[in-house]
Amino acid sequence: MDGLPEHDVPDEVETDDWALAVRGSVGQPRTFDAADLADLPMETFSEDFDCEAGWVAEGLSWRGVRVGDLLDHVEPSPESRFALVHAMDGDYACAFPLDRLESAVLALELDGEPLPTVHGGPARLIPTGDGDCWESVKWVAAIELAADRPEDTAREIALGRVE
Repeated sequence: MDGLPEHDVPDEVETDDWALAVRGSVGQPRTFDAADLADLPMETFSEDFDCEAGWVAEGLSWRGVRVGDLLDHVEPSPESRFALVHAMDGDYACAFPLDRLESAVLALELDGEPLPTVHGGPARLIPTGDGDCWESVKWVAAIELAADRPEDTAREIALGRVE
């Protein structure tokens, strides 16, 4: 269907009552459930997805919510310059400059269907522009804003799976 390789879903990933927490240096911390996200503007875009492991999935069609639209609802503080995107597994987290994260899409669909859990559903972060495949956080559970760049685990964990 989509050309993305399938990987084992960690036991910690529970999608039944999924919700996205947006917290940290924000004026209005908030939790978004699927219905909240459905009320926000959705975008569709297509692009190839390539990975440092050497594979490419061509012409994927992603649909979701621009992260900047989510952040409009939580009032980031003026000192917010970075964010840490956490996966449901509790270990995987990727740091981003806030201005780069705002242009990313929280994908909820892939090729016109709800995003399968095996590919990061119910929500997967898809950074736009140049980046590394390990920045595409699967099973997004939280976005935490901060003034200083937080430490992350994404690159180390992802590249450890490739080697």
